[in-house]
Amino acid sequence: MTNLSVIIPAFNEEQCIERTLIALRKQTLKDFEIIVKDGESRDKTVGIAEKHADNVISKRDVSVADARNQGASCAKGDVLVFVDADTQLPPYALERVVKLMKTNKDVVGGSCRKILDDGNVLNRLMYELVNISTFLSFYLRIGGAHGNCMYIKKSVFRKIGGFNPKIKVAEEQELVRRAMRFGKFAFLLDLCVLENSRRIKKWGRLKLYMSWLFGTFKSFRIWEKQAYEKVR
Repeated sequence: MTNLSVIIPAFNEEQCIERTLIALRKQTLKDFEIIVKDGESRDKTVGIAEKHADNVISKRDVSVADARNQGASCAKGDVLVFVDADTQLPPYALERVVKLMKTNKDVVGGSCRKILDDGNVLNRLMYELVNISTFLSFYLRIGGAHGNCMYIKKSVFRKIGGFNPKIKVAEEQELVRRAMRFGKFAFLLDLCVLENSRRIKKWGRLKLYMSWLFGTFKSFRIWEKQAYEKVR
């Protein structure tokens, strides 16, 4: 059986992380570990994580890419699943990933759709636009993943050196481009995760979408300094 390691980067996530962890514990697949990589939070994140996760690492990081790398460094699973602290997986999600990896030996990783947890129609339509954009980048082989819901074989992750910690926005797109040298990436249209709507409520639709769009372009130019505002 393919073992999975679910890695969650977190910083001051006491408002969201418990829902994320509870959703993981309700998965139909049971053979996996949960690693929370905390960035030295100043709230109750660590205490909440310790109640539900198998491993909690509290250590300074320079970016979410760095946090994911730190979590992956102690992962025991053959497949790494990266989930954000504000993102809930449906109960069948991990089982779906395992099935894909077992039946498609040439697939080294992938991602899926995401939707918001609120009922705002315009916000949800914008997220579907983001899903379409991500699917197109997957089709064009210039990326094709959402950082809050992606998975990759650990062997490939290590071969490519993990995420580039210098990239603050769209670091997952740059990782996908490097990983595709070793096999295919999949974008599962029939799998959808639920993301907290806090960022779009604070930034608005235009700012959020443009930050993703320009972040993807800048991920091709990793020498440029990037900044990404944390929303809590």
